[in-house]
Amino acid sequence: MISGRNTLGVIDDSLNSERSSIDTAERRIAQVSSQLLGQQQARIQDYHELARLRVDMMARGDIIESIDVVTQQVAAALEARKSVEVELDARITGLQNERAALEVERENQRLVLEKAAEVLDVAEAATQARLDADNGYLAQEQRVQEAERIAMHAEDKAGHSEQEQEEKGQSYRDDALFMYLWGRHYGTSQYSAWPLTRWLDSRVAHLVGFADARANYARLKEIPLRLREHADQKKLAAEATFEMLRGLDEAARKEDGIVELDAARDKEQAALEAIDTRIEEAAGRYEQLLVRKEHFAAGEDEGYRKAVEYVTSELRRDDVRELRRDAMATPFPDDDLIVNRLFEHDQDVQALESSLNELKNALRKQHKKLQELESLRTDFRRRRYDQAGYSFSDGSLVAVMLNNFIKGMLDRDSLWRVLEQQKRYHPQRTDPTFGSGGFGRGTVWGGRYGGFGGGRGGLGRGTTPGRGRGGFGSGGGGFRTGGGF
Repeated sequence: MISGRNTLGVIDDSLNSERSSIDTAERRIAQVSSQLLGQQQARIQDYHELARLRVDMMARGDIIESIDVVTQQVAAALEARKSVEVELDARITGLQNERAALEVERENQRLVLEKAAEVLDVAEAATQARLDADNGYLAQEQRVQEAERIAMHAEDKAGHSEQEQEEKGQSYRDDALFMYLWGRHYGTSQYSAWPLTRWLDSRVAHLVGFADARANYARLKEIPLRLREHADQKKLAAEATFEMLRGLDEAARKEDGIVELDAARDKEQAALEAIDTRIEEAAGRYEQLLVRKEHFAAGEDEGYRKAVEYVTSELRRDDVRELRRDAMATPFPDDDLIVNRLFEHDQDVQALESSLNELKNALRKQHKKLQELESLRTDFRRRRYDQAGYSFSDGSLVAVMLNNFIKGMLDRDSLWRVLEQQKRYHPQRTDPTFGSGGFGRGTVWGGRYGGFGGGRGGLGRGTTPGRGRGGFGSGGGGFRTGGGF
């Protein structure tokens, strides 16, 4: 078994690990993007040097001037980009600090809520102990158990009779002549027909032995109706008896000040939920900044695109391409060295572009996983599974499922189904199945976050130490028709 707090800790550790991986990936992408732009700039400088070697041609002066302009444009674009990135980093740091402060505030409020829940738990346990020694209360509980036992028996008889009517009545319903007379109410005061029709009907009735069959079929249909009416009456009686028991529970809670403690706990709960709302809003803003940061790291921001466009546009000029062709055609060794460097730059650019695309795809997957983990933690907190009393029965299974989810082997919906199946809520002192809480109709005990009652099929009281009174629920063999009467 693993507690809800420890499970949330595993999710938080996974989030921190994923954020660290994303930071590492973004730094790597930023390095590759910088190297890629550096290679492009180096190509420009090589063309600049190549043009200087070929000053014997007037056009080369234009090339040098154009390259110098591009170099200045690239430097200006990168400088402006740096300013924007510094501002973005500052906003991210500020939001990280805000989220950290909110997490501290939430933890403090969680402790306050946990204390309020503990005070409520102690008070409820004391009230239950008092009621457990009250003979009048115990007698009413016995009356509820007896009323439900009777109602269960009546329901079983009614259901059995209805099934029997369906099975035995089939032979009557399959007899067309019998059903014809039955439909005309033959043999009763409701029957009405012309003399000739009456005579023909009497012949048919004599032929099929309708008189005895009608009496038998009428009894077969009447008995289930009466038993169902009886079962409904006993059900209402059981409901009324149960409401009296729940009234005693609620009166005792009010008398012992539990209603006020419950309200105090709800107030602290509302305060925690307000902090969670602020955390979710901050998380949304943080995610938007992360997307922008990802664009910067991947070189998809405006400043980087401008720098690349300046370089790319210059490299596509016809006179620059002609300069390279001329250099390749000449026997001068200085030209050959520069051309070789250009070939190496081309190869490096291709390799860096391929690596950058792979890194970008991996980063997008990591961001998606981070969003899923954030969503999982938000839902986990929203359902208050990190509060005291919550646990997951098979801790090793939960750990394996979380690990598979983090590795991408399990989707979020499948993981959540496992968590829902494994979750348990057990207050430290209060018995949620005490009194009116043990009959499958919900409970007024143990807070309202445990999911006890009709949604769970009810809990028997026979397993409560020292009590020995079996309740009516899915485990107690009591009257169950989809969550109580």
